[in-house]
Amino acid sequence: MSFIIEIENLKKSFGKKTILHEVSLNISPGESYVIIGGSGTGKSVLIKCILRLLDIDSGIVKINGKNVNDLPQSEMLKTLLRCGVLYQGGALFDSLNVIDNVSFGLVYGYRKSTKEAYKIAIDKLEAVDLDEKIAFSFPSELSGGMKKRVALARAIATDPDIIFFDEPTTGLDPITSGTINELIVKCTKEMGISALSITHDINSLKFISDRVGLLHGGRIIWEGSKGDLMTTDDPYVQQFITGSPIGPFTGKND
Repeated sequence: MSFIIEIENLKKSFGKKTILHEVSLNISPGESYVIIGGSGTGKSVLIKCILRLLDIDSGIVKINGKNVNDLPQSEMLKTLLRCGVLYQGGALFDSLNVIDNVSFGLVYGYRKSTKEAYKIAIDKLEAVDLDEKIAFSFPSELSGGMKKRVALARAIATDPDIIFFDEPTTGLDPITSGTINELIVKCTKEMGISALSITHDINSLKFISDRVGLLHGGRIIWEGSKGDLMTTDDPYVQQFITGSPIGPFTGKND
């Protein structure tokens, strides 16, 4: 079976502190994989290692069958062009209007003309339920939910193979979070995009995931389907999804 992302025994340390220790996981084409875990366990570090924004200490990371750590810079840039990222805060360029934000990768990555990039950008804004009337608005003029949708439009503008979602619903009210979750599912299922997401939002987790991995102690200590998540008796998973102060994460017993 071919995987779009393959990670084997990935290790990453900062000085003497090991953050990721022998992390292994695989993601199939079109699959939505969600990583959960406590704060500071290295979830965002893992995404940065996959995208080679951070150098790993050891292990293997493959995207579309290519070991990213062996790729020359030119080939790595081509690989990154096949990836979209929705950052936790949206990370829109404040000095650019909406349409220039969405078309940024098309113009500077794929070297498309401004006219062609704008046409695609308008289509992607419509795909995330935004009216083209906001195209020339600036991020400072948008609500938090609209910023997230613009950031999602930018992430899908290049028709990527993979999208990385870093806490996509953080800071949003429940209704707006639900809208973002629906758009994530729409983008992944209708467009056939694979997704690797990080979230603390249990409702989001249940809605967008096909498979779930629990990261703790630098390793994926539990992995299963969305259905498995709700039925497992694993004490770490149970404490995480219930938010109980009692359990192995906190070391407290009844």
